[in-house]
Order: sequence, then structure tokens, then C-alpha cells
Amino acid sequence: MAISYRKRGKNKTWDYRIFDKNKKVVASNSGFKTKREAEIEALSIEIKLMQGAIIDKNITFYGLWEKWLELTVKPLGKADTTINKHMIRGKFIKAQFEDKPAIQIKASEYQAFINKYAETNCRDNVSRMNAEIRNVIIFAKRDKLNMEDFTEGVILSGRPPKKRKEDKYIHSFKDYQKLVSYLEENLDLSTSIIPHLLLIQLKTGLRAGEVAGLTWDCILWNTSEIKTYRRYDTVRHRWSKAKTDDSIRTIPIDEVTLAVLQKLKQEQEVFIENGAIANDENMIFIDINHNIVTNAGINKHLKQILKMLRIFPNNMTSTGLRHTYCSTMLAMGVDIWAVSKLMGHKDITEITETYGHLIKEKAEIENNKVRNVLKSLSK
Repeated sequence: MAISYRKRGKNKTWDYRIFDKNKKVVASNSGFKTKREAEIEALSIEIKLMQGAIIDKNITFYGLWEKWLELTVKPLGKADTTINKHMIRGKFIKAQFEDKPAIQIKASEYQAFINKYAETNCRDNVSRMNAEIRNVIIFAKRDKLNMEDFTEGVILSGRPPKKRKEDKYIHSFKDYQKLVSYLEENLDLSTSIIPHLLLIQLKTGLRAGEVAGLTWDCILWNTSEIKTYRRYDTVRHRWSKAKTDDSIRTIPIDEVTLAVLQKLKQEQEVFIENGAIANDENMIFIDINHNIVTNAGINKHLKQILKMLRIFPNNMTSTGLRHTYCSTMLAMGVDIWAVSKLMGHKDITEITETYGHLIKEKAEIENNKVRNVLKSLSK
């Protein structure tokens, strides 16, 4: 390889060009105030080239993101909802970096982008955007693209979430019981399937798409369990696979819940026989009026019930029933690893972050047990 330096232009700045053995320019840059500055960068680039780095001055960061998405994300068969979230982030990346060569993006420019994104997004969304961009950079480096990790040292901010984590679920066990009792007393398929659906979600901690996607073969009658292995999109009316491998699981239910499902199955069969309901896909939660009820309809119904019963938070969505199930199991002393498995999580990280206060309370109880054991040794 060879390097040439030139002093050019009205401002008398320096540039450099690096040539391969065929005398083809493989890297260049300009605008240096001194020849020394140009030499420092050129020599650094030359070393990276000799180590196998590939310089593509023309590819934009948005182009890199598209390549990353096609080669590393889509082949994994992620759910449509996950791909859509990537696409939304891609729109922001395109708006900012569509015409910007990836190797020219500076840390200060990226910080400005993150700050602007944070003006309209919560801290969690900003963190996800930063993680996605960092993954693109890692992907590019594996492909030997010579670029700096401009995400290093970035300061993340963001708007406060609309709801605090503690506002997303029912804290009171009495309110949990009150809601369960109300739903059990108002199960009427001829009026609406929603109370049935809410009750099962409250008794299993299933995600909204998981409970909507339950079919009668998911009920394990002999072992009193519910199996979930896929999801249903109530807006697009289509199936998707489980969110993750850990989301494929069985969840224990009690005899009362099993009896509720048995009665629902019998009632549904009568409605199907009379032509009031069509259920070609053997789904559990088919509504006589709307067939498949949307999440928006379910949430509206739930909020009406919560306000009527004076249960807080009364603006909770059906996802809050999942959080309520989880927090109650933890508060009642169910092992955190067991709860994590029932929730379909890979590990306990998410539960620890969301329900840390309950875990601390449980830890203190266990610590007192340890103290009592140690105290008994001194007798």
C-alpha cells in the first residue's frame, strides 16, 4: 500500500489518499489543518486495511440498517409486531442518516439525534433505539467495515412513561378477589365473551395475543393446565408463532377455572349448532356479536368494570391483568423462577426490574428466617 498527501484549496487544508497494490484508491479524506493530522488518520486507516478492514465510503447508515435487518433479523422469523417495531425505528434512522455515509457519522451528531428522539419517546424506547443502532455497528464491523462506534458514551434520556410501572396492575389482593368474583358471576356467552377472556387472563397471566389465540386443544383437562404455543392478532385476524421459545409453556389452573371452561365449551357447542356462532378454527373466545373481539374492545370493557367496582388503577389495560397475576404470585411466596417460567420469560431480569419492591419484601422475610435459624443454634 501507498499513501499520498496534498495541500489544496483556498483554505490550504491537507488530504490523503491510500492506494492498494493495483494503484486503486481504497480510502481518502480531506479537510485537515496540518499534514500531521492527515498522517495520523491515514496511518491508522492503513493499519486497519492491512488487518482486513473493508472501506465502503458510499454506504449510508440507513443502508447498513436495511442490510442488518434483512440478514440478521428477518431470517429469525420474528413476529409481525416485532418486525413492525424495527420498521418504525428504521423510519427515524432513514430520516436522519439516509444520505450520510456511515463512516462519517460523529459521536456529537449521534448524540444530537438521540436527544431529538428522546423529546417524543420514553426512556425505554430511546434505549431500544440505541441498542438497535449499536447492533448495526457491530454487524458492520463483523463485515470488516471501517467505522467507529459512535454510540459509545452516548447519554440517554427520554420522556417519563405515560404510566408508572406500579400503575399498570392491581396492588390489592382484595381487589384481585373482587374482580375475579365479579367476572365469575357475570359469565354470559349470550351477552359477551369478554368476561370469560378477562377471567382466564387474570387466572393465567397470559399475554393478550396468547389468550386470544387459545383453542380448545390448549386445555389439558386431565392435568388442569393450559398450553400456549402461538398468538392471534385480533386486528389483522391472523396467527403468529410464540413471541419466544420460552413463551411456549403450560400454566396450571384451578378446578373452578376448569369448570368455567367446561361450561363455556358446552354453551359454545350449542350456539355453533344453532348457527349463532361460526368457529372453524376451534377458538375458545368467540363472541356471539363480534366473533373475534379486538384488544381495544376488551380494554374498554375492562375499564368500565374497574370503574364500576372502584378498583384502581381504573385505566388499566388487559395487559395489567398479566402484571396483576405476576405480582400476586410473588407476593404470595411463589418462587421467582417459577413465576418467570409461567410468565414466559427467559430469566428473572424483567420480573426483578418491574416488581423489585415485592422481591425486596420477600427477601426480608427470608432473611428473618435465616436469623431465626442462626438464633436457634445458640441455645
